[in-house]
Amino acid sequence: MSLRGRKFFDALQHHPASLFNSSRFRLPCPPYQNSDYWDRLYKDMSSDDVHEWGGFDLQSGLLQFRHETLLHHYDGPKKNDHHQGEVKKSTFQDCMGVSRLSTPEEAIKRYEDHQSDDTDESILLLGSGNSKIGEQILINSFVGPVVQIDISSKVIHLMTQRYQKYLAEASVKRMEFIVDDANGLTALSPDSIGGGVVDKGLIDVLHLSGAMMSMDDNDISENLDGANNPIPRIIDSVHRVLQPSRPFVFFSRSGPEYILRRAFGTVHLDWDEEIRKKWMDIQVLKLLDLDMLLYRFVKADPAETETETTRVTTRGYRKKKKRKS
Repeated sequence: MSLRGRKFFDALQHHPASLFNSSRFRLPCPPYQNSDYWDRLYKDMSSDDVHEWGGFDLQSGLLQFRHETLLHHYDGPKKNDHHQGEVKKSTFQDCMGVSRLSTPEEAIKRYEDHQSDDTDESILLLGSGNSKIGEQILINSFVGPVVQIDISSKVIHLMTQRYQKYLAEASVKRMEFIVDDANGLTALSPDSIGGGVVDKGLIDVLHLSGAMMSMDDNDISENLDGANNPIPRIIDSVHRVLQPSRPFVFFSRSGPEYILRRAFGTVHLDWDEEIRKKWMDIQVLKLLDLDMLLYRFVKADPAETETETTRVTTRGYRKKKKRKS
């Protein structure tokens, strides 16, 4: 589905008079949050099978990309910003703020050096499925390590089989697979991801399922604007495991007027102090060659947040004092 097609679908889904808002006309939807569903899906697949949600991967459009800025909310010191509508060029390296070396061998050497200086450039792939992006990150000489998480034990087993050369056969291990639920990420410690988090399709598919009916129980099991919305829980889990000032990047063909409401309950980011305390930089980029939107949330640094709060308070105090004098 194109950006234009998704915009029509979202508008129809959220229109008060839409048939989508009636339980009689909800579309059937697989139980995406159920690990058994994914285990059944991957049951007859081999370790060679690959599915890339959205039809792209690192090689086919993310290493370098052209984009327009649709939205940029920055809650920090003033800085030069991209003008909306202006076409810019960027890279995966710039987007994630991680090191890319000339060769995989140099990346391995840098990773070994990081073990002694406590530098962490780990990249977490959320809901990794059987995508090749994790391997492509290492092939393209990013330092890593790459941690791939999925709720399906079956696909994690298949991926472990596929990538033995990065696991048991590797002298330096820079790839890891974990069975875990993105709603909690209980296998990871707080502030344990020092590179960034990438989600290629999990939030997008959960957003799409919001207007649909679960095929498991034939009930309306999701109301993604209410208590059953899993997207805020996923974002909170990502926030917990990210180190301060590190990015969470995910992709969707749905616009910010829908995705941000799913994520935060509002599209008015300037008005919500809780959002500003958690995320200091929120961007939405239109990737022109992929017909896709890139969402980038940067975790707030408590020290920087406190400094900016002090700066704002001081400015307000000085203005008040000046008026009195």
